[in-house]
Amino acid sequence: MRAYSGLHRLARPVSRDHDGWTPSAFADYARRYPGTPPLPGVSHDLGAAFADAWRWPDDELDARVVAGTLGVRVAFVRGFLGNWMPGNLLGPIRALRALGIAATLAPTDSGATVATNANILTTSLRGDTPLLLCGHSKGGLECLRVADTATDLHVVGVLLSQTPRGPSAVLESLLLLRHQESLRRPHRRAAEALQRAGLGLAQARAGGEQLTADPLAAVLAVLDAAAPRPFPVWQTASWSSRPTAWLDSFHERLGEIRPGCAHDGQFYLEDLVWPGLPHLLLPHLDHAQPAMGGFGFDHARYWKVLIALLRAA
Repeated sequence: MRAYSGLHRLARPVSRDHDGWTPSAFADYARRYPGTPPLPGVSHDLGAAFADAWRWPDDELDARVVAGTLGVRVAFVRGFLGNWMPGNLLGPIRALRALGIAATLAPTDSGATVATNANILTTSLRGDTPLLLCGHSKGGLECLRVADTATDLHVVGVLLSQTPRGPSAVLESLLLLRHQESLRRPHRRAAEALQRAGLGLAQARAGGEQLTADPLAAVLAVLDAAAPRPFPVWQTASWSSRPTAWLDSFHERLGEIRPGCAHDGQFYLEDLVWPGLPHLLLPHLDHAQPAMGGFGFDHARYWKVLIALLRAA
C-alpha cells in the first residue's frame, strides 16, 4: 500500500486485464496462507451449485433470473465508501434492468452508521412489491437491519457479499491507531496518516469505526437477536491473492498485521464467515470485485447466478 494523493485516486481499479476467473480451488488458501485459523462452520456450501450455474449459457441464466424475479424488486446496497467508487454495483443493476427486472441502487450515505443507513433505506424502499436485498460488505449489515426492523417491507431474501462478521484491521489501524507495532517503515506511517485525513475529509469516520471490533460487535448483537429469519440469507466469503482496487485492497497492510493469514484485501477470511448461514466460498476474489468487477471477474454474472439460485431454492 502506497501513499496516495487523494480518495479520487484510491477509487480507481488497478487494472481490468486478466486471463479470466473461475470459482474453483477455494481450499488453496490453506497452502498460500498457512497461518489462517480454522474457519467457522457453515450450514451449507453453495460452491458446487454456483460452479455449475457459472457455466450456464447466457440465455439459460437470463431466463432463470427473469423467472425468479417475476414481481420482485431487487435492491442493491453499497458498502463503506461505495459512493466514492465510480461504477460501484452499476454493472449488475444495468444487466438486470436490460432483462426487464426492477433493479435499483438503494440510497445510502457510505460514511454513515448502520442504523442511519437502515433508516434511509427503509424510507426509500417502502412499497408493496416483494423485495430481494443484495448488500456488499457493510451494505449487507444494513440490508439485514432493514429486513429485521421494517416490518412493512416484504423481504423475500438477502444476499450478502463479503459482509464482515469480524473487524477490519485496516480501519482499526487507520482510525484507532491499533496494530501500530507492525507499521515500521516511515513511508507506511505517512500513507496511513494521509488515508486517515482523507476519511476525515470525506466525513466517513463514523461508518468506518462501526467496522472495528467493539462497535461491530454491538451491531452483530442486534442482528443475531433476530435470527432465525423467515427468509433465506446467503453469504459470500472469499480470499484474494492480488489487489484490484485502490480503495478496497490493502493486501500489504493485512500481511503486515497478521502474516500468512488469508484475506480478501479488506477483511481476514475467518471474519467473513457467518456460522449457520449457507455460504459461497470463492478463491481469488478481492473485496471490491463483486461491486466493481475487473481482473476477469464478471460481477454482473456473479449477482445474476446468486439471484437465480436463491430464488430457485
